[in-house]
Amino acid sequence: MMIKEQLLPKDGFLPVPQKWPLLLLCCLLSCAVSFAGTPVPASSAAMVKTKSLIVKGTVKDSNGQPLPGVSVLEKGTKNGTATNGNGEFTITVNAKGSVLVFSNIGYITKEIATTGPTLNLTLEEDKKTLDDVVVVGYGTQKKANLTGAVSQIDSKMLENRPTGNLGQALQGLMPNFNVNISNGSPNTAPSYNVRGGTSFFKDANDGNKIKFSAGSPFILVDGVEMDPNLLNPEDIESVTLLKDAASAAIYGARGAFGVLLIKTKSGKKGKSTVNYSNSFQWSAPTAIPDILDAYSIQEAIVKAAALENNSAGSSELVKLQKIKEYMDDPEHQEPYYFENPQTNTNTIVWRGNVNPYKEALLDYSPMQKHNLSISGANDKNSYYGSFGYQNQDGLYRINTDVLKRYNALLNVSSQVNNWFKIDFKTGFNTSTYTEPVNPAGKGGWWTAMSQEPSRNVSMPMLVPASLGVKAKYTDNILSFMDYGSSNKETNSNLILTASPTITLTKDWSVKGDISYLNNTSVQKTILPTLERLETTRNATTTVQTNPDYIYRYNFNSNKYTLNLYTDYKKTFGKHNFTGLLGYNQEWYVDQSVSAQRNGINVNVPTLGQAQGERTVGDTESHWAVQGAFYRLTYNYAGKYLFESNGRYDGTSKFPSASRFKFFPSFSAGWRLSEESFAQWMKPVVNDFKLRASYGSLGNQNVRNYLYISNYGTSSQLQYLLNGVRPVGTTPPNLIDPNLTWETATTIDFGFDLVTLKNFEINFDWYRRRTTDILTDGLKYPSVLGAPSPQVNSGTIDTRGWELVMKYSNTTDFGLGYDVSATLGDYQSKVVKFDNNPNNLISDATLYEGQKMGEIWGYETYGIFQSQAEIAAAPSQSLISSGLWFPGDVRYADVDGDGKIGFGNNTVGNSGDRRIIGNSTPRYQYGINTNLRYKNFDLNFFIQGVGKRDLWIGNNLYWGAGTTGTYETYNNSWTPERNDAFYPAYKNASRNRNVQTRYLANGAYLRLKNLALGYNLPNRWVNKIGFQKIRLNASAYNLFEFKHLPDTFDPELVSMSYPIIRSYAFGVQAIF
Repeated sequence: MMIKEQLLPKDGFLPVPQKWPLLLLCCLLSCAVSFAGTPVPASSAAMVKTKSLIVKGTVKDSNGQPLPGVSVLEKGTKNGTATNGNGEFTITVNAKGSVLVFSNIGYITKEIATTGPTLNLTLEEDKKTLDDVVVVGYGTQKKANLTGAVSQIDSKMLENRPTGNLGQALQGLMPNFNVNISNGSPNTAPSYNVRGGTSFFKDANDGNKIKFSAGSPFILVDGVEMDPNLLNPEDIESVTLLKDAASAAIYGARGAFGVLLIKTKSGKKGKSTVNYSNSFQWSAPTAIPDILDAYSIQEAIVKAAALENNSAGSSELVKLQKIKEYMDDPEHQEPYYFENPQTNTNTIVWRGNVNPYKEALLDYSPMQKHNLSISGANDKNSYYGSFGYQNQDGLYRINTDVLKRYNALLNVSSQVNNWFKIDFKTGFNTSTYTEPVNPAGKGGWWTAMSQEPSRNVSMPMLVPASLGVKAKYTDNILSFMDYGSSNKETNSNLILTASPTITLTKDWSVKGDISYLNNTSVQKTILPTLERLETTRNATTTVQTNPDYIYRYNFNSNKYTLNLYTDYKKTFGKHNFTGLLGYNQEWYVDQSVSAQRNGINVNVPTLGQAQGERTVGDTESHWAVQGAFYRLTYNYAGKYLFESNGRYDGTSKFPSASRFKFFPSFSAGWRLSEESFAQWMKPVVNDFKLRASYGSLGNQNVRNYLYISNYGTSSQLQYLLNGVRPVGTTPPNLIDPNLTWETATTIDFGFDLVTLKNFEINFDWYRRRTTDILTDGLKYPSVLGAPSPQVNSGTIDTRGWELVMKYSNTTDFGLGYDVSATLGDYQSKVVKFDNNPNNLISDATLYEGQKMGEIWGYETYGIFQSQAEIAAAPSQSLISSGLWFPGDVRYADVDGDGKIGFGNNTVGNSGDRRIIGNSTPRYQYGINTNLRYKNFDLNFFIQGVGKRDLWIGNNLYWGAGTTGTYETYNNSWTPERNDAFYPAYKNASRNRNVQTRYLANGAYLRLKNLALGYNLPNRWVNKIGFQKIRLNASAYNLFEFKHLPDTFDPELVSMSYPIIRSYAFGVQAIF
């Protein structure tokens, strides 16, 4: 393509040689040989021992499990060893009374004097040490020296959660890290956001609508960008979130809205360890509507007429009687009747009584997961290899949707000599999801299941072929599930990474990362013709409901990443310096091919066997980034901390004149607790640090080729040229010559406090302002024939805060516990938006001053009780010009003009509408608790939202018409029940305007996870050759406290695939 040829070489980007990974590795090896220092001297000869003593023993953790790889050193000497896989050691010491030092990462070091040939001991976890080192961009830092806003969790917080993907396991664990799970389908991929609103975006379904965007962070797995939902949670060692510009600046344009760093597991020192675990899970929906039976629905229709002083039609009364006849004797009655058999119209009327949800959904769906890993390490080499398998059924009763996933990972590290180390990573995962497909124009599955129970959902289609199907719903969902449709998607990812490290001196090293990531996606959709009922129950006719078709789609992408960086550290007295300088280049290309053809052969559903109209298409795109980055840190005596991160970044997504830009950040910290005047606080305040940071980052997550103008084509025109309908050409899009980066600037203030040794508090307040957001420019006359160009004209301001508290302890009788709590809040507001000069209030646009999630609506005074009240109230004819009746909603005349209306529908003149709520989740919190006693451990995790408003507009909430729930029906207004919450049970849109009375409270508290584990006693386990056998049982989304009707889950109020509640048990065996 011409675009591809002109893009990189001419605009400042170096071409990427096909063999650059190999050339780079050779260069690194050459540098290593040139700069290699003198080898480290070998250990001195063995000491001459007098009265030596052989000491044997076992080292265990607080749960009684053996600890492999523990260092055992005779104090004051170089005589040492390490425990084996069973925690056992043997060492010959100089003499009785010699002191042995036992140490291991993450445990409190213990010194014990030898008194005889046997020494057994227990090492306690060192909570402070576990958190001492934090993963940051291109390295690690001591937590005490951090000056940015960083959160980190380890693998233990992800264990024993019966979840299908990483996103579900991460939900609620870090403040202001928003994990959105759109529905409960096995194939649903959670989306991620850090600290709220980030930009604007055009609605994918309507390009004229502009909305707030809550963009995703830059997600790296072992330094390589990839989808975290494809990972096996069992392979994850730690997850670190870089939230402010100071900590994320080193990633430049890719980290404008946070960076998520995921580190996978590696081998631990000791002999080879095999770890097998499994989980068997059963899931059910958290909320299923309690659908009204067919008779109650029809009775409500008859009564609705009386509520408006009318009489139900004779056909409605007949249907009510017929439904009762069927429900009284379903074995001998047909679930339908003919409306007018005497006129021979044979119009079918359903009178069955079914609950579509119970007919179409399974009571429980199973899932099983199996994980096998082998790992080990010695002084020079380490390895970790794993294989994971997941098989998860969905909820469909017929043609059940199924997800199958396979994961494989191999991490190998080798210390070749004292100056050269090489790490290799190979990862592969593949998943396949199959599901039935609902025909186009027929509504989603979940809309279908909310239809009236009088339909017999197991029958073929009701609609005669002479009627269009688009006006009808899929009231017989089981037929659609069973008629042979299917969609099958297979996604595969391969990642290869080599990471050499050259140690030039003890303070200076050079590192590199070379990685390749391939993604392949294959989709096949089959939609055959559906047999539908014509005029009698048993006579079916083949009807082409949409055109039937077969669709194939193939997608492939390749991404190459190169990182080269060097770091240096030096200490002069109390002055501590570190520096990092590096270069990054990424190149990405993808291509796809799609084809569709009608008139399929159901016996051989292939494109070649189809006979109808065909459609083909393909796409190709690519982008590249280059950047040079740095990090400088300085601290004086561990008290005064300074850090600067920055990056000179370039991206192919912008014109050459504005392609490169420098994005710096600065941060500082003051460890007040280390000052001499604060030493009196040390017994209580163990560590206290104040932090501040400021920085800016560019955002390159925009469309490709924004700055390139080209002609387009349209489909066949509506006139003939020489007997042929020609293909048209569309005018080129307009380009703004000043197109440049969106820029996110963040300021952050925080503190870290450790008190009473075990109680930790972290707090941050921040403001992030995103400027130069890309939006449509000023509207041009339609005669121009081209849309407005994209311009940098928007600004969003987001402010928020977050709090983390942790406490851990062990009681005198051996109960260990730790509790961590997170709490966060944010609000985002439009500061500048030029596309709405009149400040119109609309779902299709934004206005300056608007907060993300705002809900505009009417205030209400309750429900009209009489015609006299209606006559005395301000006129509501602007809402509905028809008659109003007792049982209807009474709206408030806020502006006092004697009538209820929406004014000019602008912010300045909104009539009687006001901002009545906000749908943004506020005060999101999580509480994680772990208890340990002897061989038992218990974890429970509570997650929730403190404040949120929701407007629920679907029929399952309001009822009336041909559907509804008992919950609404039994609390709807009638003359005899005039204190009811809901208005009269009738299909009246005038009562359903957005308003205060029915604004739902979306706050909730949920027991997200409950897990109980038991380690079998070592005396049993060791006899059969195992190190550890653990039994566990867990539950996910166990229960919740909410304010919503029982029909809705607080995390999903739309009619979509329901959120699931899961129960699981499993076994872990280590040998």
